[in-house]
Amino acid sequence: MEDIGAVIRLQIAFLQGSLVTELGASFLDQFHRASLQHPSMRAFVAVDSRSTVVGFVQASCDVHAFNQHVKPRVMGALARALAAPARWRLIPHFAHVLTDREPQPPMPAELLLLVVDASARRQQIGRALVTALEGAFAAERVSCYRVAVRSHLTVARAFYLATGFQPEQELSVLGAPMTYLTKVVGE
Repeated sequence: MEDIGAVIRLQIAFLQGSLVTELGASFLDQFHRASLQHPSMRAFVAVDSRSTVVGFVQASCDVHAFNQHVKPRVMGALARALAAPARWRLIPHFAHVLTDREPQPPMPAELLLLVVDASARRQQIGRALVTALEGAFAAERVSCYRVAVRSHLTVARAFYLATGFQPEQELSVLGAPMTYLTKVVGE
């Protein structure tokens, strides 16, 4: 929990274009706090030689239960974030949540967030975070997991492909294309 502020700063600085990130620091604080309270959450941070957080990964080994836990705990923060006039343009996107389909087949484990500071990229930090996550998944007998990436984020998709993920499907999420990729743990 002590790293939440650093995680939020990284997320805001390096996940531009993420609708969830655009909801602002107050919403993200509520989201991360609710997330870390759920027993299915797995989270790791990477720090540099000065103990500064330069990357993080968050995942769930039971994304359905995770969502059932987190959604009601962030609804107030979501409403407050969307009430700000600067964020009214986001309302139509979040209205899509009522009709968005879930990827099929259902897969319990999902990598939810992975961010690495731009100054620390190309140092294998992202790979190390994925490896740490997969170690936790393997210990819990999770054999396969999924990640969702905005379809236009070619660099992020290339990273996941380079780390062994396989393209699975594309769906509309919050009104924009989302690419889903899967990976077998240990490959």
